[in-house]
Amino acid sequence: MAANQPDPSSTRVSLSQSDTAILEALIPGYTFISRIFLSYLHIDLAAYLQYFIALALFGISMRYVSEYLTQFFETYLISTAEMRLDDEIFNYFMYWWSRQPHTKRTNRFLAGVRTNGYWSDDEDSDREELDSEDDEWEGVDSSTSAESFDDYWTRVINRDKYKKLRFTPAQGRHYFWYQGRLLMLDRRYEQTTARWVLNNEKLYLSCLGRDPSILHKLLADAQQKFVERDGGRTIIYRGQRCSSGSTFSWSRCMSRPPRPLDTVILDDTQKQGFLADIENYLERGTAAWYAEHGIPYRRGYLLSGPPGTGKSSLCFAVAGKLGLKIYLLNLSSRALDEDNLYSLFSELPRRCILLVEDVDTSEITHSRGPSMFPQAANTKDDNSPPKPGEKSSPNDTSKRNSAEKGEQPGITLSSLLNVLDGVAASEGRILVMTTNHPEKLDDALLRAGRVDMQIEFRLAISEDIEKLYKSIYSVSKEERTRRLENGSRPPSQNGTAKHAKGPKDDGKLKNRETEEHKPNGVHGRRHELQIRIASLAEDFASLVPSGEFSPAEIQGYLLKHKGHPERAIREVAEWVKEEKEKKRAKKEAEAKAKETKHKSES
Repeated sequence: MAANQPDPSSTRVSLSQSDTAILEALIPGYTFISRIFLSYLHIDLAAYLQYFIALALFGISMRYVSEYLTQFFETYLISTAEMRLDDEIFNYFMYWWSRQPHTKRTNRFLAGVRTNGYWSDDEDSDREELDSEDDEWEGVDSSTSAESFDDYWTRVINRDKYKKLRFTPAQGRHYFWYQGRLLMLDRRYEQTTARWVLNNEKLYLSCLGRDPSILHKLLADAQQKFVERDGGRTIIYRGQRCSSGSTFSWSRCMSRPPRPLDTVILDDTQKQGFLADIENYLERGTAAWYAEHGIPYRRGYLLSGPPGTGKSSLCFAVAGKLGLKIYLLNLSSRALDEDNLYSLFSELPRRCILLVEDVDTSEITHSRGPSMFPQAANTKDDNSPPKPGEKSSPNDTSKRNSAEKGEQPGITLSSLLNVLDGVAASEGRILVMTTNHPEKLDDALLRAGRVDMQIEFRLAISEDIEKLYKSIYSVSKEERTRRLENGSRPPSQNGTAKHAKGPKDDGKLKNRETEEHKPNGVHGRRHELQIRIASLAEDFASLVPSGEFSPAEIQGYLLKHKGHPERAIREVAEWVKEEKEKKRAKKEAEAKAKETKHKSES
């Protein structure tokens, strides 16, 4: 009876030619594969075809079901925060992530040595370098011979050969714990057809549950850590675009330690007046007062004077004292058009300084000359050639040249005036413009409401020269005297010493302070040094002509003798003679060039 039952393995299902052709079309090589299985393994694939089809249908259905469940789970059961590369929150989180302990244990990370990328921290590198130099200086004893420059430079070069490694999460998903909650970071690079588009990277921070409060806490913590890293440093942004096809935006370019206001060589009345006016503008209730009286809440300043007189330095010092961020704008950029200009001004935060350096170098700000009918004068086509006997303005010439070359003409004076003081102009910002030639600027740019205060910088007079000499030598001498004879390290940025001190150290410190306040102690010798430097400053100022050199020129000379104040006095007369001769020769060359140009035009 058992012998009469068929063997399943030997059962062969015959398919019609049409069925075989369909299977061959759906599964290329089916006929060849089925013959191999049947010839060598005695297995007829046609007998199990229905199982294969059911398995394939099950796999396809499970794929769609899993995608639906995943989408449902991520939509209703997971909270996600998206961070884009062109936003500062991206830098906040990447900085926070690089400081976490779990980043050292991850097996997938992006390594780099760039010092100007979004993941790096060039400010930390500067601080580490300064700290190492401080440690090296503290190791030098006054009784030992000074280290030669060759030995010092060899050590510095060998240290600079090794760049600091930077580690950030690699592309993909990363899981970590934060305040007892499991979080996921997904780093993605969006595909784009543009070759030079850089804003194609995004971060997705997710947590389980519909409550995103843990994500808010983490991002707030990341921002706090990033701001604490800056401390009291002055942050500087620049209006630029990342690629040729992108729009302009404010990009953080650097942060620098604040400059003391007393190091800016300027009349104290003007300096304090400038600072007091800004403080009055930022005072509480001023914005409401402006709104109550229907006055736009804006303030503008023009700093004018010869090159090297400290115009930009004053702006930087005031920004550091008040804790304001500086936003740099270059009006001469041909890539900057009206739309990008409006976009940059609309992105300016309240209570910041917008610095436009050398505004006279941009041709759009030049004076258009007197005109009884400005509307009729403005109706002239920008690209039309001048009439016979009519001189073309620099703006017209520049626009025609740009149009002939097919270049982007940039912004116009009208767009600049509207963005500064138009109906849609931003409020709350402080505009500071610097110029070496205020007479070249258009009157419309200098009217009240756009420029509320003008400060004229001068060449250094005797009083300024004395201050500059003291600032160069007194500070450095005091600092070196304190380091060599006191032997103590300056406090760190948080106001505490780098190394903890025990009871014995406290006793030594008290004895050291007692010795320092003796007449022959460090403070006594420092006082004598200050008196000596003040006397030398008077001698130096008497040898430099008043009102002939800029503070930058005098500072450049003093820096050549930064360790030798007496030598600076001995050689200053020869330097003054040489500089006067250079200026005289330059003026003669300029006069000769103007005469030659006038003859060629006539």
